[in-house]
Amino acid sequence: MTALALGLPPVVEWAVPFFGLTTVPSFLYESTWLLAMVTSVIVLYVYRAAGDYFVRFYLLSLAVKLLACAGYCLWMIRDDPSGAMANVIYFLTIYLLFTTLEIAFLYREITRRTRP
Repeated sequence: MTALALGLPPVVEWAVPFFGLTTVPSFLYESTWLLAMVTSVIVLYVYRAAGDYFVRFYLLSLAVKLLACAGYCLWMIRDDPSGAMANVIYFLTIYLLFTTLEIAFLYREITRRTRP
């Protein structure tokens, strides 16, 4: 996950002009690192602390993450109205990417736990 958080912003900066897009998101690094950090904390906390309440803790963490990210998107829109479209599209894309990684990692860990 760290490699993705460090490598994704430079790849996006390279890919934007390569694919003919006009603007690089102004919150490129902040959005990537925020989601990487939040996802890492959720994975570590839910996996270690959940126990029998795994599903409840995980659903609660997803709800809190969704609300916090919605607030972050509103802040990005208010702070940079001209780049809001690029920022929000990039944020939603990496939100989906990191949430998919989070689900895959937790699924792998939980199935590994339940096997004899």
